[in-house]
Amino acid sequence: MISDESPAMRFSRRELLKYGSLLAATASAGPVLAACSSGSTSTATGSSAGSGSMAGTVNFYSWQGYDLLPEPALKAWRKKHDVLIHSTYVSTHNDITAKFSTGGGHGIYNLSTYEAGYGPYYVGLKIPSPIDMSKVPNFQQVYPIFRQGAVSSRWWNFGGHQWALPFTWGLQGVNYDATKIKPPASYNDLLSPSLKGKIGVTDDPVAAIVIGAHVLGIFRSDSRYTPAQLNQIIGFWSKMKKNARLVIPSYGNMADLFVAGEIVAATPGWSAVNSFAAAKGDKNVQHTLPKEGSATFCDAFMVPTGATDLDTVYGYINEAFSPQAQAQEAENLVQGAVNPQAVPLMDAATRGLYPYNNIDQVLTVTAPLEEIPVTVPSGYANFNDWNTAWESFKAS
Repeated sequence: MISDESPAMRFSRRELLKYGSLLAATASAGPVLAACSSGSTSTATGSSAGSGSMAGTVNFYSWQGYDLLPEPALKAWRKKHDVLIHSTYVSTHNDITAKFSTGGGHGIYNLSTYEAGYGPYYVGLKIPSPIDMSKVPNFQQVYPIFRQGAVSSRWWNFGGHQWALPFTWGLQGVNYDATKIKPPASYNDLLSPSLKGKIGVTDDPVAAIVIGAHVLGIFRSDSRYTPAQLNQIIGFWSKMKKNARLVIPSYGNMADLFVAGEIVAATPGWSAVNSFAAAKGDKNVQHTLPKEGSATFCDAFMVPTGATDLDTVYGYINEAFSPQAQAQEAENLVQGAVNPQAVPLMDAATRGLYPYNNIDQVLTVTAPLEEIPVTVPSGYANFNDWNTAWESFKAS
């Protein structure tokens, strides 16, 4: 089985509970959001007095937070339609792959997600079923780049079917302390002798390899790098590590290091770290996208093959794309929204995390999405090779 995510990525979504506004939601939700490990389950109930209710159940299998339990818009929808949601959370994306590729999740779970780069692989494994777009009219409100054109047809809508619906995304460049240094225009700026022992390298091999490829001018959205090119990428990070104070185990730890004044910059970065640090009283942490390019992730709802209770599931997905739900999702997850009507509904801090006014440029030029190289032609490094190379880098 492919091992797919570093501790940084495995726990970054859980850290949203600790550092983001989900913390407050958890306090008021009681046991609903208490579980967070792979295989853990939580339940949210609807109202027994729902008028014209669907009276159905959403059985969710994915990251904690992606079930959108604390959002007022979704809470109201569940109550109105008397809908139950049972959630089982994962620790890595590999949990999703294993659950549905072995058949263990078919007929049990009716809602899950996949990160864009897994799309072609998942369709090949027959994990998602085609989406009935007539049941999700709110998706027509999203930015065009997520529903039509080259980006959409690469990751979510291909082979004559819509396989998934992107609902949240994020960028990974460089975080920095705006009171101590200027925004790094290039990743190479972090190699300056003046920053020796003042920067951090985040333990995130996927983002690191994508960023390294951008720096070397060899980035490919299909992620096909030869072993020699992978070695070159790791060589760049080895130089960065020599100038760094440490390899940072997670994005939450990065925020702590900024707050403590132990680092002035770190990469791979994440826009959400700004909010993590601000929640601890440090409002000086910013995020920038250097000129070479950045890493991007985008997660999408999928309906697994064999799913039941589809009217309920489609109703839930449709509500998740409403402007109100999207604005609340952006705040709770500290990630980007896909519905432009949600942007004016966000608070200023949440709205400022992502470049909504320049979204097409960012997602096609500055930080294109990339494929996860689970299977590659002979002569190219696969995902296991990426992780092996990164582990060797950390141990060196």
